[in-house]
Amino acid sequence: MTKDKLRKQFLLKRKKLNNLHLQEKSRAISQQFFKFFDLSEIKKLHIFLPILRQNEINTWFIIDEIRQNHSHIIPIISKSMFETYSMESYVLDSNTKIVENDWGIPEPINAIKCPDDTIDIILIPLLCFDKQGFRVGYGKGFYDRFLLNCRKNIIKIGLSLFESVDKIDDVNEYDIRMDFCVMSDRVLLFNN
Repeated sequence: MTKDKLRKQFLLKRKKLNNLHLQEKSRAISQQFFKFFDLSEIKKLHIFLPILRQNEINTWFIIDEIRQNHSHIIPIISKSMFETYSMESYVLDSNTKIVENDWGIPEPINAIKCPDDTIDIILIPLLCFDKQGFRVGYGKGFYDRFLLNCRKNIIKIGLSLFESVDKIDDVNEYDIRMDFCVMSDRVLLFNN
C-alpha cells in the first residue's frame, strides 16, 4: 500500500482509540523502552511531545521516567519550522514553557537551543511502519530532513501503537529507516 493510503487508514484507526486504551498502550510502550535499552551512556535523547488532538502516544510517561530515574539524560524536544519543513532542537527542563502552535503541536517557547549533532537517541513518531523499518508520518518529511543534520550513528527508535504492515510500496531514497520500533508488547530491531 502507498504512504497516502496507509496514512489515511492509520489516522482513522488511531482516532478510534479511546483515551483509556491510548494511555495504557503509551504506558506499556514506555515500559518496553526502559526494559529493552541500556541508557547508561546516553546523554541526550530527542523526544516528541504528543499532539493530543491526533491521539498520539503519550510520551510524557517516558519524560517523567527520565526525570525520575535517569537524570543523567537531557530530554530534547523540537520546534517545527513550517516555512522550511525543518525542526530546531531545544532542551526540555523544568523551566521550559510549552505552548501549542496553530497546528496543535506542543512546542517550547523559552528553551535553550541544542545542536542536532549532539543527540544520541531520537524517538520518532509514526502512524505506521513496515517490516523493513520504514515509517509513515504525516507526510511533510520533517524527521527525514532532521535526521540528515544528526550524527550518522544516532539511534533511531520509532514508537508505534500498531503492528507493522508488510511493505510500504512507495519508499524512496529520502526515507530514513529506523533502527528499532517499540510497541506495547515488544521491541523490533531492523538490520540496517
